[in-house]
Amino acid sequence: MSVRLVRALAASVLLALAFPQSAAAEWHFTPMIGTTFFIKTSLLDPDAATDQIHRNFGGSVALLGGGILGAEGLIVWTPGFFTGDNGLVDKSRSIAAMGNVVITTPRRWTEYSLRPFVSGGLGVLTASRTDVFQVFPDSRYLPAFNIGGGAIGFLSKRTGLRFDLRYYSGLSRSEEGIAIGRVHLRYMTASVGVVLRR
Repeated sequence: MSVRLVRALAASVLLALAFPQSAAAEWHFTPMIGTTFFIKTSLLDPDAATDQIHRNFGGSVALLGGGILGAEGLIVWTPGFFTGDNGLVDKSRSIAAMGNVVITTPRRWTEYSLRPFVSGGLGVLTASRTDVFQVFPDSRYLPAFNIGGGAIGFLSKRTGLRFDLRYYSGLSRSEEGIAIGRVHLRYMTASVGVVLRR
């Protein structure tokens, strides 16, 4: 991974975490599972797998105050991103790693009901693929952004559920790599997770 991309991701997370300073701030640890869909890319896709819906796994670590501002670090892993029914791709995946600013309703309004939120920020999209013949392996890291939203609802003082719909896209298009035209990558995810509040 490019050193500049790692630094940019770390800086965006630190900047986002600087927002919520309220004494009432709380941590949310959320493992999530969902689907990745509406994939659009110019990267070589011999299995035509990006037309399919793929399962994803991920998680969020968020810091939310009693007011409207918060921050989170978010990661989503989509295995089999380029792996389809043609059997030409051996292993593939995409990973999104993001640092986000969160805007939500004040906690006093929605303590034990759904608390809606929107969030967005910067990070990195990765995509990798190994074909069965080892002819056109590909791995790349793209600076990217994401924007999305959803709601969090607590079932008890410490546990709840999070629903999330999110769009990811590379920030620039490169001439490098095996692609049809300039390299681009974007997709959407829908996820649900169990929130552990501290």
